[in-house]
Amino acid sequence: SFSESRMDEFKKRFRRSGSLGIPFVPEQDMRNIQQTICEQEEGPHLLTVIITTPRSSESLTRVLATLKDPVKVQHIESREAHSGERDALEMLIQMEMSSGVKPNEVIEDLRSAGMEVTEIACTIPPIRSTDEQIFVDPGVTEALAGAPWFPKTIYDLDKCSKRVLMYGTDLDADHPGFKDAEYRKRRMFFADLALNYKQGRPVPRVEYTPKELETWSKIYRELRALHKKHACQEFLDNFALLERYCGYSEHNVPQLDDLSRFLKAKTGFRVRPVAGYLSSRDFLAALAFRVFNCTQYIRHHADPFYTPEPDCVHELMGHMALFADPDFAQFSQEIGLASLGACEEDLAKLATLYFFSIEFGLCRAKEPVKIDGSAVNGDSKSSDFKIYGAGLLSSIGELKHAIEDKPTILRFDPDRVIQQECLITTFQSAYFYTQDFEEAQQKLRMFTNSMNRPFVLRYNPYTESVEVLNNKRSLTLAVNSLRSDINLLASALHNIL
Repeated sequence: SFSESRMDEFKKRFRRSGSLGIPFVPEQDMRNIQQTICEQEEGPHLLTVIITTPRSSESLTRVLATLKDPVKVQHIESREAHSGERDALEMLIQMEMSSGVKPNEVIEDLRSAGMEVTEIACTIPPIRSTDEQIFVDPGVTEALAGAPWFPKTIYDLDKCSKRVLMYGTDLDADHPGFKDAEYRKRRMFFADLALNYKQGRPVPRVEYTPKELETWSKIYRELRALHKKHACQEFLDNFALLERYCGYSEHNVPQLDDLSRFLKAKTGFRVRPVAGYLSSRDFLAALAFRVFNCTQYIRHHADPFYTPEPDCVHELMGHMALFADPDFAQFSQEIGLASLGACEEDLAKLATLYFFSIEFGLCRAKEPVKIDGSAVNGDSKSSDFKIYGAGLLSSIGELKHAIEDKPTILRFDPDRVIQQECLITTFQSAYFYTQDFEEAQQKLRMFTNSMNRPFVLRYNPYTESVEVLNNKRSLTLAVNSLRSDINLLASALHNIL
């Protein structure tokens, strides 16, 4: 029980009065919680797996006989196999073990006994395998020495996206769906889909229940009315495309695979399912590869305008439209690239910049508005600004607060933004605006140039990997690519002029 632990405090912190759930948590908070769970004053580690076995009375006996001391079973339950095989059974087992036992050894013992094992959760941070990097340029290892591990290819995101905290059955007593057994079972279904997903595969399609569709419909109608009044033009234009090509409507929850295909054709962004909260490091890392981690489950129908965690309403209604905008997509990717290998201090600053831009950002309305000074107080009109932040665009309560309650609105200056506290349980005390996405991008670039990172990374869209620019070969390839683009631009300008 963690009733008196930091885990309880952590969960309480992520309870919002609006309808928004932030998709990531600060890296240090995630580490503290994982340490709390792992160590518990040097207590046991936890491992959760799903084992597929033949349906027989001997299956459970075989499993338990394979789990030898000091492994102890904390929780076990069985269910019908998702494969649909009538002679197969799935068992979810949560085990605790002493610090001297390695989870991969336990899993290997089970597999050696002829069982099909899928790892669901593990409190021990994964250790990189020696064969993870296939292509290594001279000097790369030295350049990255001492830096935190980060994904080098898009397929490394399979590791990042599984390091999830709070999902599935981890619902608190104050969660609207805590006492709803059907809802909890449904959440585990979505968790299984996300945790078993591999990068590059089609995202599994989901048939939503009547209750889920009813919840989606209520929120959709309310938010769309507010979008048309207060969302920025880029959001409105691209949302119309989502309704036209991706099945967006008040009667239908769009499928992530359809969205992923559409965004890939528009800006190169893709969507992958995630089971719940990620650390800020893992969440931002995916943006570097133009991948957005998105939940597939919907909040509980008892309170459609509130959720204590991120759900697909926040992500589908708030984020997706702007990922179809080239400038916004570039801005998002550059935040992700800046986060790779960043130290803890710089990572926290980048997460704050993300929070007050992509989640809670405002931009100036297209009409010229005279504003005296960088701070705008309650005397400003609601038409002075439009909203592009997904946290506002998916939260009825906070969107109205930002527009109607005369909050403090400040010019987006990274050095000032990183000093602002990210409020989770209440509405923000201040919001930040830019003229457009290009301005935000330029200011971000100036800020990241001053970061304490002893290497430079470049994203290669052809290999879907990041390259360290620290040797002659990597610099030559980058220059050749740039030279080719410059030649194309010169030819185009010659034809136009």
